Amino acid sequence: MQLKRILTALLLCAQVATAQTSPLTPVSLSCDYRQNPLGISTPAPRLSWMLKGAGRDLRQSAYEIMVSTSAQGSRGDVWSTGKVSSGENIHIPFQGAPLQAFTRYWWRVRVYDGNGKPSAWSQPAWFETAAMQASDWQGKWIGDGSKTPDKPEDFYKDDPMPLLRKQFGTKGKVASARLYISGLGYYEAYINGKKVGDHVLDPGWTTYNKRILYSVYDITAMLQPGQNAAGIMLGNGWYNPLPLKMWGSRNWRDFLKTGRPMANAMLRITYADGKTEVIGTDETWQTAAGPVVRNSVYLGEHYDARREIKNWSALQPAGNWKAAVAASGPEGIMEARCSRLSA
Repeated sequence: MQLKRILTALLLCAQVATAQTSPLTPVSLSCDYRQNPLGISTPAPRLSWMLKGAGRDLRQSAYEIMVSTSAQGSRGDVWSTGKVSSGENIHIPFQGAPLQAFTRYWWRVRVYDGNGKPSAWSQPAWFETAAMQASDWQGKWIGDGSKTPDKPEDFYKDDPMPLLRKQFGTKGKVASARLYISGLGYYEAYINGKKVGDHVLDPGWTTYNKRILYSVYDITAMLQPGQNAAGIMLGNGWYNPLPLKMWGSRNWRDFLKTGRPMANAMLRITYADGKTEVIGTDETWQTAAGPVVRNSVYLGEHYDARREIKNWSALQPAGNWKAAVAASGPEGIMEARCSRLSA
């Protein structure tokens, strides 16, 4: 009986201790719907979290957010909200110091339960900015210089899609490397012969005169000491559609911003000594006709394996290459498409 009373007392003490040390816990921190997004271009990203806890009638009565430039930062040198009385835990807009381009920010949150008891600080999450201003972008639109057919029937003939490539050398130990890229209508990117990321039919269709989406990839592990090669394979997508007539008479090429396939990209390499190097698309890139001889959103793709160019996106490529041509791209603002690829 004595032992039973002791065990009961220990159990009650444990329950009391748990109640004192285990309030609500913020988990699954996200920024603009993504966990640790690699490429934010909005000046006020929205921060969210989920709540975890044991017991009944648990609720958040307040929160506190700190954003820092270091994973170990606890001062909130970029933004510190202090205690905010609110039950909101989604879409809290960032309101700190202006975000700098190409920078990783770390953030954490703690919440207060219905009794005003604070939780422990969450594990740190991060978001990384991309180009925040138009002047941050250091690439230009390039293509193969080919012209749009004059006759509607010529759009249905073979039209080999351009390949683009650039050979470059690293200048020391690479700490991190990012690829920022958009290709109209569609593109696939390669580094040293290997496809970058898992995206298909990228970028998403937008009104190109207003907005053009680009993706951000972590390519640190894809680079090698010394010489490297980058490659881009282009397709027509929605930027170079067939002259299909809607309602029997209206050619949608007359109502959309269209043009020949082109790409706009930059590789940004940060070295261990803190120096950075940017390799943007320009006339120093090379181009050649690729094995995709026809492609259409509606009619599919014709791929001629006989036209493949060995090592086209790697070192020592075969084929006949010429200088890429600067293109007059659409006027839309380049805007980052949130990527879930993390470093």
